[in-house]
Amino acid sequence: MFSKKFNKKFLQLYNRARLRNKDFTIIANTCIGGILSHELNLKFLSPTVNVGVFNNEEFFTLCQHLKYYMTLEHELIGPTPDNHFFNTKLHGKYGDITFTFGHFNSVKEITQQWEKRKKRINYNNIFIIMDGDNCSDRIVGEFNNLPYKNKVIITKKAYPNNPSVFAITNPNYHKGDILKYGLMNESARWFELFDYVHFFNTGNIRTNALFRHYQKAE
Repeated sequence: MFSKKFNKKFLQLYNRARLRNKDFTIIANTCIGGILSHELNLKFLSPTVNVGVFNNEEFFTLCQHLKYYMTLEHELIGPTPDNHFFNTKLHGKYGDITFTFGHFNSVKEITQQWEKRKKRINYNNIFIIMDGDNCSDRIVGEFNNLPYKNKVIITKKAYPNNPSVFAITNPNYHKGDILKYGLMNESARWFELFDYVHFFNTGNIRTNALFRHYQKAE
């Protein structure tokens, strides 16, 4: 059995070699955009890289009116106001949407990176990736109507009639585990069941062939 370090490096090189489409913007509601950009050695072309939008309704609204929200300046940045697990981190409101900046150390850094990265958005090549584990059935259903060709919502619950859903059906996967290591001797994260490289290349949603045996059924 290979070491975790070897497996991780193999997966990184394998995915980078497969990627053909490299000039695209990821809009995501978790840190997954930053993780994917790093793994694929991509320039950060999105202000939501390493940023969280934990209210699903707000993220859905952001996707519906992305250009509008990119014209706004932050109204408030400070420690998160409640007791969730990011309560020591900074957050900011852009209009009526709250963003959590878990990987930033100061208001100055947040403002500089947000302004720089929002100017890089490629509106002609946007990929929406949503952690939908805690979404209502209504949001999951309406997600497919967002005005983007390339979009995926990753859930534990299967929605066979929704072409924008990728369901993680492994019984060992639990809500909230999407960014945790659970595959290949804990060398790969749960979301890697989703073949994100194929998604970026083609816009199509499918299971990663390397991990197909981890899925309960398709």
